[in-house]
Amino acid sequence: MLVGACNTVVDYGLFMLFFSLFNWDKNIAQIVSTMLAMANSYVINRYWTFHKTGHVKAREIGRFVIVNLLSLATTLLCLNLFHDVLYLHEGVNHLLKMLSVSFRLQGDFSVLFCKVLASPFSMLVNFLGNRFWVFASERTEKKES
Repeated sequence: MLVGACNTVVDYGLFMLFFSLFNWDKNIAQIVSTMLAMANSYVINRYWTFHKTGHVKAREIGRFVIVNLLSLATTLLCLNLFHDVLYLHEGVNHLLKMLSVSFRLQGDFSVLFCKVLASPFSMLVNFLGNRFWVFASERTEKKES
């Protein structure tokens, strides 16, 4: 859980940098931030979370990339669904208005809010894929063969 949160902070920080400061499209910012955070995620997950030792196998790296691409697809799907289809930020704005709060989720803040909402979904895909497929125990791998 801690590693997932750490990787999410790295991804989110890079996303904010690319989207808010460099004014990149939200989808491009997400793709690049995910790709850069992937290396950090691999090292921490392999050696700390799942205690894998020995040589790195091409099969493991391939699986890791596939899981991260699925996680990226989940993030992009949720981000665009929440922001561009369901307009969840507008629902929050209506709630804030009803509560007489003057803050509104507009511009970059509306996208960043929807990114926060998308994160748990991609974290779940990433953790489950890493736990049960990428870094599965030797016993699990032998059953697959």
